[in-house]
Amino acid sequence: MRIPTKVAAIVTLTTLALAAWPAPATAAPVLPAADDGRVTWSVVPADAAGPDGRRVLDLELAPGERATEHVAVSNHSAEEVTFALSANDGYLTERGSFDMRPSAVEPVDGGAWIAVPDEVVVGPGETEVVPVEVAAPADALPGDHPAGVAASVRSGGEMQVESRVGVRVNLRVPGDAVAALDADLLGVSFMHEPSLFEPGSLVVRYAVVNDGTVALNTTALVGADSALGGPHASAPRGEALEVLPGGRREISVEVPGVWPLGPFGVEAVVGATVAEGAVGGDVPAPADVVLTDTAWALPLLHALVLLALVLVGWAVRRALRARRSRLDRLIERARAEGRAEVLASRG
Repeated sequence: MRIPTKVAAIVTLTTLALAAWPAPATAAPVLPAADDGRVTWSVVPADAAGPDGRRVLDLELAPGERATEHVAVSNHSAEEVTFALSANDGYLTERGSFDMRPSAVEPVDGGAWIAVPDEVVVGPGETEVVPVEVAAPADALPGDHPAGVAASVRSGGEMQVESRVGVRVNLRVPGDAVAALDADLLGVSFMHEPSLFEPGSLVVRYAVVNDGTVALNTTALVGADSALGGPHASAPRGEALEVLPGGRREISVEVPGVWPLGPFGVEAVVGATVAEGAVGGDVPAPADVVLTDTAWALPLLHALVLLALVLVGWAVRRALRARRSRLDRLIERARAEGRAEVLASRG
């Protein structure tokens, strides 16, 4: 059977409130409604009576255990709106924001544990509380199983756009969880400063991989030492970055204060701690991963300036020599003419 084009072509616009976590889930996308009005909405954690002030749903369930949570869907529009509800596995975007898989993708982890109604009808300026049923499977593995619950609307014609606002759901299963960290050095490059009298910087790119079953907060201490004995350069330890189980993040760190003195030994010590609230608070942190490489910081800008000075000096010297040669020729011709006049007068 042929699928209508307007149904087959659906683009998900991921503007979830949960993507901005841990900020409160109050922002909502704005889309044109059928009557040219504006549809705005928000989704926040709740109890059976309404919003309860939480920013994320936290649940710890043993294998086979069930629990009921709630989310509140608020319609800030002037018209009644029917919102589609969905749950799916959670992940972190390249920028580190929390998001959930598109509704067309079948969940395989925590998102598959969650059941919500297919839709909810919310009147203008009203809020509806929706139950969220969570059931951990009997074979659930100990550790973190991030997920999300979202309310969405669709707009457009043949190319439909699905916009979602949702809530992050942290699902945890107690037991023998494992914290494991891996990292890879992706590259090192040198950046010159515009001034010749200021040091440049090394940009170190590396990737962090969470091979365990609990969420990690990762940091790195990056330093560089010149093989010629220059001063040690290092980057301050930055803000801890979250990496979910099975997740991978690419990170760039700038090491300032590097003079272009040739080869540098670069070392990045990547460490991690178990994320706050993760299952099994007694899970030991993974061992640090030490990444090393040799990078070249060449004084190319200085060399170009020196070459320019040499070329200018050579050009000036050549011009002076040409001028002197021309003067010598003029003097010699004047002398020759003088001698010719003397000889002519004697004859």
